[in-house]
Amino acid sequence: MSRCPFNHAAPAEFDLFSDFYLNDPAAVFTNARDVAPVFWYEPIGAWIITRRSDVDAALMNWELWSCKSNGAFIDIPAAYSSIVSPELMSEIMIGMDPPKHTGARRVAQKGFLKPTIAKLAPEIEARANRILDKLAPAGSAEFMEGYCLELTTQTLMALLALPAEDEGFIRQLRDDHFRVLASGREPIPEPEFSAVWQRYSSAQLHLRELVRARRDSKESDIISVMASSREADGSYSLPEERIAMHLTEFAAAGTDTTAQAMANGILFLSQHPEQLADVIEDPSLWPKVFEETVRRRPSAPFTSRVATRDTEVAGVTIKRGDFVWLALVSANTDPSGVDDPMAFNIHREMLDEQSHYAFTKGRHTCLGAPLGRLQGTIGLRVAFERLKSLRVTPGQELDFLPLALLPIRRSIQVDWKP
Repeated sequence: MSRCPFNHAAPAEFDLFSDFYLNDPAAVFTNARDVAPVFWYEPIGAWIITRRSDVDAALMNWELWSCKSNGAFIDIPAAYSSIVSPELMSEIMIGMDPPKHTGARRVAQKGFLKPTIAKLAPEIEARANRILDKLAPAGSAEFMEGYCLELTTQTLMALLALPAEDEGFIRQLRDDHFRVLASGREPIPEPEFSAVWQRYSSAQLHLRELVRARRDSKESDIISVMASSREADGSYSLPEERIAMHLTEFAAAGTDTTAQAMANGILFLSQHPEQLADVIEDPSLWPKVFEETVRRRPSAPFTSRVATRDTEVAGVTIKRGDFVWLALVSANTDPSGVDDPMAFNIHREMLDEQSHYAFTKGRHTCLGAPLGRLQGTIGLRVAFERLKSLRVTPGQELDFLPLALLPIRRSIQVDWKP
């Protein structure tokens, strides 16, 4: 859809494909939020809603703002449509509305209960220390793959009860899933398009085999819990292809978003040594470090919706069927919700799980939020405790997978005193 509605176009300087945006997504909204709280952004064919109150209202009203756009309009090659059908893509967790979403979430949530996740803390800390044992003598490292993603991927592998040799499979699946999701608004060029879909389809078949093998399992790993879940009549709660797709979502969200948050936390603390000194002196502040990091720079700057009927937001008419991107990063840094919002400040009085939208809100609040918080907090604390004078190496170039919906940092170089 191409129309650029009169008087509601994006501000002239607004560019979601610029280095300025990749470097600091919140900064592109500082002016836009005031001059155009709702605007049409032609490159993605969607409205962008920027103000905290409007984003909050949309997140809480699934009947008006449907999630069905999130898995729709993805270009699936005919060669793979029998494996990954349009209907299946429309049933990803972030692409469903109630009642389907309610049932799927009920099954998946069994593996992410807070008491269950809390018991993982010693194991996560031990895992972080083992990774750092190998890195510590060097005095420098590429930390995104070497530590942040290594930690989150190992934890996910344990939750899924997958063997160590599947780690490469999970990492590739994570990257391919993000490319597939974004392709509805940001097409993948050839030959990468065909390569992504070949790997993605093969991964779905492999995951379905794992689900079949654990249909009658009594184990507590996430695959077994979802595969063995039954309804009152004795039938399985979810078909294997849907479980496989939900596992794909977990592989992506459960590794990359937390790893991105950890990398951003290291960057912020490198830029604010006085706050780093505070948290080293008082380790009880580490949870606040994580919350302030994801408030100031959420791993996912946006979430998307589609209007189910004509409506008006901030004086702008949005038509039924229009796509909308809710700017979570803008809502997080809206002065109406937080003082001095662009500053990184771990000492904010109102800084908790309810003070930002990094894990969204409402029915689609991130299932893995408890795990993300626990792992991100422990991962940051252990890294700074083990690696003295840890900091981001100055002068390195930006290295992102340049997706507007979900810009993914691919590397971050750090150094420390061995």
